Amino acid sequence: MPVLNDDVLIRVASFCDIDTIVTLMCTSKHVYELVTRYEQSIVKDAVALYTGYDSSLFPPSGAISSSHNVEREYLYPKRYDVLNELKIRTSRMEIILSPGQPLRSKIDSIFSTSGSFLDLPQIERELLMARLKETFKLVDRLGDCAADVMSMWMQPAANGNSSQKLEGDEAMLEIHDRQLAYIRSLSPLDLAYLFHLLSWAGQAYATENPALMADVDCWERLLAFKEAILRHGTIMLWAVFQPPKVKKPADRTDDTTRRKPITELARFAETCIRQILEEIRIYQSTDPSQNRLPPSLHMTMVKSFVEKTRRPSTRHAIEMERLILDHIRVD
Repeated sequence: MPVLNDDVLIRVASFCDIDTIVTLMCTSKHVYELVTRYEQSIVKDAVALYTGYDSSLFPPSGAISSSHNVEREYLYPKRYDVLNELKIRTSRMEIILSPGQPLRSKIDSIFSTSGSFLDLPQIERELLMARLKETFKLVDRLGDCAADVMSMWMQPAANGNSSQKLEGDEAMLEIHDRQLAYIRSLSPLDLAYLFHLLSWAGQAYATENPALMADVDCWERLLAFKEAILRHGTIMLWAVFQPPKVKKPADRTDDTTRRKPITELARFAETCIRQILEEIRIYQSTDPSQNRLPPSLHMTMVKSFVEKTRRPSTRHAIEMERLILDHIRVD
């Protein structure tokens, strides 16, 4: 049987997901050593493929945060752990956006109700869904700003010295500043898709929590949920919309008021939402001249769109819809 040369093997590995790479490594000792030796090169190429060769969708440091648990571990750049995390994110995205799931059901409902998206042709619906999947990557890019800040002290600098480790509030402010800067760097079209993903996620969140609409803090809680998505990435969407692991008996009548089992990830999400809700209350009750809270990511997203398009701030949602419809229109 012909044997592929090393350059070809490395190139093939760069197009594989992590499971296929592991299988490839099991074929022979030589391949195992080769794929191990060229780990950084393979991961670099695989990440470029994942982002569609758009470097803005990945932190400059190359490091990202894990999402397999609430600890959000730091993943060193150009390591196979990064590819494993990208596999987790992709799998979760496909599940969240699969037919019948809460967020997908909410998105599908806009095609059959009144509004700008009513009766979109099938091909335009598919284009919209494809772009929303790219927006998931953008959301995770925002969440990965935390790993980018950690890289300041986790990775030795070129001269052998590391930056001083930031602690507590100082680290959180640095992360927030980078997230603000990233949002401000986005194009109006990216901002429009981001806004609508958050809007539809908020509507699905309200649908999944019927008691929410009776809460006096309903709208503030929805805003806090959207802000949490921007701060932490799509792990927040998974925490809220992940399907229950145990299927209900076939003969059991659905009870829309019955809450899903509380998982550790769901508790993490609720804690984040409560913390942001408290920030919103402080912001609302504090004189603007005395308010020291940094601008919210959601507010910055809307403001950035208005500034870049020079459209009236009261019409930003309508203008965003129009921009998306023009983008997916097939003549």
